[in-house]
Amino acid sequence: MRVLKGLVPTILVGVVGNSVIYLIPLLVGGMVADRGFTEQQAGLLASIDLGGYALATALTAWLVGRVNWRRLAYFGVALMVAANVVTTGLHAFDAFAAARFASGLGCGVLAGLASVSLSQTENPERNFGLLLAAALLFGTTGLWGLPVLLSQYGLNSAYWMLAGLALAVAFAAARLPQGNVAATSTGNSEHRLSWLLVGMVLLSVTLFWAEQNAVYAYIERIGNAAGLQPTFIGFSLGMANLTGFAGAALVAWLGSRFGRVLPLVIATCLQLGCLSLLQGELSSFRFIVGLGAMSLAWNVVNPFQLGILAGIDVSGKSLALAATVTGIGLALGPAAGSMAIAFGGYGAILWLAAGLAVVSFALLLLPIRRMQAACSG
Repeated sequence: MRVLKGLVPTILVGVVGNSVIYLIPLLVGGMVADRGFTEQQAGLLASIDLGGYALATALTAWLVGRVNWRRLAYFGVALMVAANVVTTGLHAFDAFAAARFASGLGCGVLAGLASVSLSQTENPERNFGLLLAAALLFGTTGLWGLPVLLSQYGLNSAYWMLAGLALAVAFAAARLPQGNVAATSTGNSEHRLSWLLVGMVLLSVTLFWAEQNAVYAYIERIGNAAGLQPTFIGFSLGMANLTGFAGAALVAWLGSRFGRVLPLVIATCLQLGCLSLLQGELSSFRFIVGLGAMSLAWNVVNPFQLGILAGIDVSGKSLALAATVTGIGLALGPAAGSMAIAFGGYGAILWLAAGLAVVSFALLLLPIRRMQAACSG
């Protein structure tokens, strides 16, 4: 694989590209309070924003072998800057929705390009861990700082901030690989994309995010049902964010020096143990420990999934699709959780999550085995 020059700029491009995922919950409240949209309209606007993101990541997977990556990144930056600046002057729902869709498209282009670029590095697991750690740090900062910004300067301040971040990341986009058909394609049959293996990893990613969001969407309700105070639940979620950062940082530090199967086995077993800990009579200690350790495990698994995908697809095109299926998994999780509640309450969600974790892990075994065989051969 080609060594990527300018790892930090690539990570910055990825963080800004994924910003829509981390800031959407706070922006929804601002749409209601500042623009006067109903909660239903604000939720639809959030979906439209994320829909643009998902569509762009899928399109990027097709475009990376056909166009210069830096030019594509500049297009994403320009789209994101223009859409967010235009949003500040809009109040009508239809026009607002069009602008948010365009901004989502720009975010998706940047997120997809960052993933493809990182797949071309020598140690993708480590570098995806760095990207996830940086994104979690950005998300935590946003959760703490954006409410203050919104309360003092209104919703438009958030969109000016996003436009500024996108404009700043244009300098980082100049450090991305050039990327073209010749650089990302190869005539060697041994390097051809195996859609079976890629499909297995992408399905693993989908189920992983469905598992995570099925639990995360209802974790406040689970704590509330156990009689825990809202302030303690909020504190526990904040601590889980920090342990999640630690998990991603751990992968960034260790990389794949202990292989891929062993870390994934440990992380999957840790998830199952935490899900069991959250069952039944739930004390505050069990809640904060279970949630924190599970967040750590979650953020170990995903960098390895992306690293495996990079190993079986040397072109890196499928890494852009990983962002697409991430959005699909995030959307499926709460829906699956709501159906599980009808069968067995909150406990059923935890059992569902356990099943998804095991299947997600099992789907990675054959791709890992083929990677090892290719390396040894």
